[in-house]
Amino acid sequence: MQPTASAYSIRHFRESDFPALGAFYNQTAERRRVTFWWVGDPENWPNVYCAFEDDKIIAKGQVDVFSTMPPTAKPSSKHRIFFNLKTLPERETDTNLLGAMYEVLHARALELKALLPDTHGTLLGFGNYAEEAANTGYFTSRPEFSPLKRQYRMCHTFAERRSPDADATVGTEGSTNAFPLPDGYTWREYDVLSSELADDYLALDMEIWPETPIGADRLGDLSSRSGWRMLQIHADGKAAASLMYWVSDGETGEIEEVLTRSKHRRRGLASALLNRALSEIRSRGCADAELDVEALNEDALRVYQAAGFEIETEEQRYAVEL
Repeated sequence: MQPTASAYSIRHFRESDFPALGAFYNQTAERRRVTFWWVGDPENWPNVYCAFEDDKIIAKGQVDVFSTMPPTAKPSSKHRIFFNLKTLPERETDTNLLGAMYEVLHARALELKALLPDTHGTLLGFGNYAEEAANTGYFTSRPEFSPLKRQYRMCHTFAERRSPDADATVGTEGSTNAFPLPDGYTWREYDVLSSELADDYLALDMEIWPETPIGADRLGDLSSRSGWRMLQIHADGKAAASLMYWVSDGETGEIEEVLTRSKHRRRGLASALLNRALSEIRSRGCADAELDVEALNEDALRVYQAAGFEIETEEQRYAVEL
């Protein structure tokens, strides 16, 4: 049944809204898994919109440039802008509210698109976990949205939590020796993204995923997160395999961008990266580690499952040409 229309206002997020935002999050995410973006620093608040009834937030949406294609990317590659829109559970079928919120998010996405290089087109997308059927259903009922990809959210839960620094200090010779590599391969670890490292990594990423390279903006965003670290395995002076991780909310290690150059595959490098990353994440006092993998990537699934990851849920992404 369509909820009765009510008077509400939509405006940008303000600092005074934090108490209302906390209450909104607690109700929205109670006893279920949802994709919920936090508002970030004040410079991001022009991208954040909230719908209010009196002093209560009933919906929150925000939009962000997810990846910017470099000029060398394939012409078929697209800049990607994503949005996240959530309502209180009892308003999930309020199509008037959802439509009004999407309208302001779409307008803001067009403003962000105008700032992107005109070398490539732009996609506007969203992603939801499988449990968020009502939210996803609203957008998939709109004819302009098409499936983009499906991916699994996988989790590795540690048998017991360790206090931070209970293990050997990460990055020491003893730590690397605990994860031996085939002859000709050596460990490298980075806790700061220098400009030289960024350039080298973007070239590596472009080689592995030429259709959907990460882009400098997304790489910079990831490297700014709490406890960020990049682990790489080198051969002949170049990166053969790489991953990065950070710590989310002091509880979960987030692993991303696990990649191996084609000529170095099937030598156990990805497994070595994962096992070392898991050891370091556990040593930081985390309860678990999570990562995403495309549902059709069977080789990666096998590697992750062998490392102790299990599928928690599925994320479904949809997009429209902006």
